[in-house]
Amino acid sequence: MDLYKIEDIKNAFSIKCCYPKGAVIYYENDLCDRIGYVISGRLELLHFTIDGEERTLATLNKNSIFGDFLINSTNPYYPGHLTCLTDSKIAFLDKTGLNILIKENAEFRNYYLSQLSEKALKLNFHNKILLQASLRDKILMFLSQETLEHNTKSIKIISKQALANYFNVARPSLSRELSNMKKLGLIDYDRYYIHVKVII
Repeated sequence: MDLYKIEDIKNAFSIKCCYPKGAVIYYENDLCDRIGYVISGRLELLHFTIDGEERTLATLNKNSIFGDFLINSTNPYYPGHLTCLTDSKIAFLDKTGLNILIKENAEFRNYYLSQLSEKALKLNFHNKILLQASLRDKILMFLSQETLEHNTKSIKIISKQALANYFNVARPSLSRELSNMKKLGLIDYDRYYIHVKVII
């Protein structure tokens, strides 16, 4: 993190809280009146469809910021439940403090804007994946991007359920398509990785 030191962020965010695995930090439609910084742990933003199916809107890791898209928007309400996948420690900064930092601290402003830009790019790419005609096309586009970004053909996955949520499909459908792709020699996979076998 070159633009802004992690310790500077921890010092700037005044309220620090610890949450156990499974805790809900925000519920869907809760007001976003502060942004959060993940000191440690892993979070997930979940939405439930009308049919009760779970969908992952975002996954947040250590050093991630959340609420930044919402806090200054005209609709500052969480679009899903923000839950802890692991024990987590979060630092918070209210809207007044955030706007002061953006105005007065150039390093923080640059860091904050870079975070927003990265998230916008990831959201745009996710939308492109969801627009693909078939599940196989979605998987191939995802693997192609991950291969380029991480310079490896062994792509780490959280779980098949998380990946199914990302593609907005049922887990059995994803498992069936991965199996078909494996039979064709396109990929191999295990519990933690998908291994790309051909040039995508």
